[in-house]
Amino acid sequence: MPESQTQTCPVCKAQIVGKDKVIFSVGAPGTRSKLWARVCQYTNNRACINQDTDAMGDVKQTDYYKPDPPEKK
Repeated sequence: MPESQTQTCPVCKAQIVGKDKVIFSVGAPGTRSKLWARVCQYTNNRACINQDTDAMGDVKQTDYYKPDPPEKK
């Protein structure tokens, strides 16, 4: 895939730009591994375009979603 090419996943609507930049619908851009850790592994849908483990690389602990701790009053 050329570096400038953008693909949009028909399942989650995230955009993958080039090899590894992911534009989420909300929040900062991320990587294919972050997209997989937060979305793709749960979809169970063959139409998902982020299923190639070689393209996403190793999933790190920081790729998974961690909610912000509640604010102290």
